[in-house]
Formats: sequence, structure tokens, C-alpha cells
Amino acid sequence: MPTIPTINRMTSAQVPRLDHCSQQTLLTYFEDSWEIEEKLLQSLVDPQSFYLNPDPLRNCLIFYLGHSAVFYINKLIQVGLIADRIHPQYETLFEIGVDPETPTELDAAIKGICWPDVEKVWQYRDKAREEITKVIQTTPIHLPIHQQHPLWALLMGIEHSRIHFETSSMLLRQLPLDSLKCPPGWNYALANSDIIPNNEMREIPEGVVQLGKPDHDLTYGWDSEYGHLEVEVKPFLASQYLVTNREFLEFVQAGGYNNRDCWNAESWQWQQLYQVQHPKFWLPTSDGYRYRATFDEMDLPLDWPVEVNHYEAIAFCRWKGSNIRLMSEAEWNQALLISEGNCLSTHCNLNLQFISPNPVGMFTPANSASGLFDLRGNVWEWLENTFYPLPGFKTHPLYEDQSAPFFDGKHQMMLGGSWATNGSMALPSYRNWFRPYFYQHVGFRIAQNVV
Repeated sequence: MPTIPTINRMTSAQVPRLDHCSQQTLLTYFEDSWEIEEKLLQSLVDPQSFYLNPDPLRNCLIFYLGHSAVFYINKLIQVGLIADRIHPQYETLFEIGVDPETPTELDAAIKGICWPDVEKVWQYRDKAREEITKVIQTTPIHLPIHQQHPLWALLMGIEHSRIHFETSSMLLRQLPLDSLKCPPGWNYALANSDIIPNNEMREIPEGVVQLGKPDHDLTYGWDSEYGHLEVEVKPFLASQYLVTNREFLEFVQAGGYNNRDCWNAESWQWQQLYQVQHPKFWLPTSDGYRYRATFDEMDLPLDWPVEVNHYEAIAFCRWKGSNIRLMSEAEWNQALLISEGNCLSTHCNLNLQFISPNPVGMFTPANSASGLFDLRGNVWEWLENTFYPLPGFKTHPLYEDQSAPFFDGKHQMMLGGSWATNGSMALPSYRNWFRPYFYQHVGFRIAQNVV
């Protein structure tokens, strides 16, 4: 019988191969996932903080305390690996998250909910962990684990938990500092580099890219990753680095937030409604800005990539002029193919190597063919595409609404992962999306057509 491992690392475990994994492999991967989410949630100093709602477009934090555990139980019941419910009320209350367009819409959705005692939700998590561990220890494994295999539900729960580690870290970042205590061993990257990077444009050659994860791939994937689309990519220019806080500061100081020409009608309405004057995690001071990291406040790290929503990224592109834009999904994949080929580098800020972005250029590319840094890791990259299904897309019966409801033209794509991205999300096949005004650990690089 596999033994429960002791998880001492602060970085994330490697994604298991589905044709070559044992019960012990799955148990270690599950425990790793559970522990990093648990440590994040335990960083709240006062249990009453779980009743706070740090983002007006998301549930209060107690929902996320229960959500991942409930997701595991419901999916394992669905495939018959667990027979009995632990707490039917919780397994409804904490089942489905929210994605409202406005705070008013969220208020209507959660009106009348009476959230349970925090300690009782922690107790539920403990019981769920025991049940999930029992499933792993007693379920025979017939390899490979494919999409119709009962243990696909377990992998779905693990990867879902890893997604919520990242999204919850963004929610905690919006709490008052005195509500949080940084877990031991979680470290920030250096604030700045020794050399101020010159963000030159690099030419990426033309090519043909194949978008979509093959059905026979031997790592877990979400439904939106599958399907196939062949795209011919024309030569284009892309900035060597992600746009930094230093570069974005020029836009702020030039009055970009109040320059109507930098914004389209939709994004200008957002800017005017909220009177936004700087990136969300910049803190104005008498002589400039400081920076809010997940657990601390610090001097503005000028060489870290700026973190903005899609509206702000597009405004910067318009301010730069000369037909500056964001990359497309196909262009991003072409740049990655030129940079890394089929041999993905591990030399990037993914999987909790740090609990922050890092100075651009700190991690060198796998080779010099593209000259682009941080295509994977550091922060996600906003793309010009709205989220869309690849030809051949099919929902998975275990999670019909994982991505399909978001093919609505109202969600922007992002690729590459951030420092907080772990598990299968850190693979380049993962296609992420958010509303254009929502904040995540995401920035951008600029692109341009070759004339």
C-alpha cells in the first residue's frame, strides 16, 4: 500500500505520466497539491478573514476553503469511487463558483447564503482528505489512465485544486497585510536586475503551428486543450521581454490612463467608472509608487513584469503606436516552438520557485533562436484572442461547464503561466481565460506586424 509522503518542498511536484504512474505517484501528487493549497489558506491570521470578500467579482474566502475539497468528493462520487456523501449540504453549497459581469450580479447570486463556521469547513476538508487518500490507496490502476478511466476524476480534482491555489493567491493579495502571514520557505525573487533591460523587438520567422493537445497525450488536460487547428503564422515582431513596471511607469506618467485615444469604448467606460490611474498593485506615495506583493509591501520592483488587466495592456499598446498590439495564440505558440522546440525548459519561474514575479531576463531562453524571455512562467501573457473552442472540441461528461460557457466573446485568452502556476496548468498546452477587466498574475509583451 502506498504511504503518505512528507511534503517539505515549496515547489510543486512533477505532473505524472498517465502511462507510467503508480498509486504512490498519484498519492504523492495529490498530497503535494493539497499541501500547497492548505499552506496558502492557513496564511490567514484570523479565521474571521474567511468571511471577507477581497474581490467584488468573487465569493468570500470561505467558499474557496470548501470548494476544492467538495469538487473532489462530488467527482469521485460521480464515477463510483466514493459511495456516500460526507456532508450533502456542503457538497451543494461549495460546489459551483461564480463569474459575474458586475458586483451587483454577484450580490444577487449569493444573496441569502449563510456561510458555515470556519472550523467546521476545516473539519470537512480533513474528512475529504481521508476519503480521497483511501480512494488512491485502494483503487486498482490499469494503465494508461485515459479520459474515461475512473481515476480521471481524481486527476481532475488535483488539477482543479492547483488552479484554485493560483486564483486564491490573487484574492489573498487583495486583503490587508495584517490579515496574512507568509508561510515559511516561500520566498520572493530579487527585486531588480543589475542591468536595466533594453526591451528590443525580435523577429519571429513564419511557420505552421498545430494548436491543440492530442487525445492520446500522456498528461492530464482540460477539455478546451483538445481539438486541432493548424495555423500558418506570418513573420512578426515581439518584444524580447515582458513589459516591465519601469516601462509601464512611463505610460502612467505620460497621462495614459486619462488619454481617451488609448482606450476603446468598452475599456474607457471601465476606466471612467472606477477612475483607475495606475496598475492595481501599485500603491501611490508622495514621491511615486510602492508595490503590493502577495504577503508584503515593497519598493516598486521596476524590472519585474507589470501586472495589469487586458484593458490596460491594450491601452499601453495604443499609446506606443506604430500598430503595436498583443500576440495571438498562434504567434505565441510559434515563438515557443522557435525557442524550445519539443524539449521544454524547466528554467523558468513556474511551480512556486518564487512567490512573486522575477526580473525579466533572469531566466535565459532554452536557445537564442527567438531571443524572447519568459514565454513560460513569471506572469501569464494576455493575448489578442478571445477564448474559443478548437475544432473538434468536446466537453467532458464529468465537467460539462468547465470551459464551454466562456466561449462567449467576453473572455480574453492568456498563455504561459505565472510563478503561481503549477501542475498541468504549467504545461504550454493549457489555455487560460479571464474577463478583460479581471486581475490575475498576468502581464503582456508587445507585438507588431513585419512591414
